[in-house]
Amino acid sequence: MTNKPTIKEYTGRIPACGCFCGGCPSYTREKKPCPGAEINFERCEKCTKFHLCCKDKDIIHCYECDEFPCKKLKTFSKSWLKYGQDFIENQKLLKKVGEKKFRNTWNKKVT
Repeated sequence: MTNKPTIKEYTGRIPACGCFCGGCPSYTREKKPCPGAEINFERCEKCTKFHLCCKDKDIIHCYECDEFPCKKLKTFSKSWLKYGQDFIENQKLLKKVGEKKFRNTWNKKVT
């Protein structure tokens, strides 16, 4: 039996990588949790893998890039599967439904 990843409600912004913060282990941990991309804006703003890359291309999320999904995102996405998130699928959902419905979809999975 595998452990189901913990998901908490999250209503803030979705970072460039497409992570749903409510399912991030840093956000869901009990001791000193991350407040999420909305409040921990500085951390996301310094993300060289995705935020700065998107900023240089004048886009907000990776799905807007001509190289989507790039090798960086593919590798990063694989490492997050154990947390119940596939960032490539997250990006596709973001593109299809927008941030509000994206958050709603994830928030329905709250454990």
